[in-house]
Amino acid sequence: MRARLKSLRCDEIADLEAWVPPVPEEFALPLVLEVGVLGQRGRERFELLVATPRWLERRHGRHGAVPGRGLLLVFEWNLPRLKAFLARDVERCTGETWPELARQIGRLAEWEGGDNVVGLR
Repeated sequence: MRARLKSLRCDEIADLEAWVPPVPEEFALPLVLEVGVLGQRGRERFELLVATPRWLERRHGRHGAVPGRGLLLVFEWNLPRLKAFLARDVERCTGETWPELARQIGRLAEWEGGDNVVGLR
């Protein structure tokens, strides 16, 4: 089996294609990746916080610590490049069963079937 990114969206933004961060160098956006098995119906929800280093610094300070699971750092908002990166990363995941695929994808984004959920804490 090979994983496939079936959709990318944000629950907070209706038109992600048209969205532009108010401050391009300082934003965080929770994304939903819907991932399934290539060539099969069905999908599972994974969540990922995309943030800039400046947003993290403002939110947590220079002396804070930020765990990296379910977090992707970017330096600018570029949706086509982000989609391509995520699709490539997800589609590298292969395995014999869905749980094997989900564990691999879970290194990038939090699986709703897993024990942690990412959010703007």
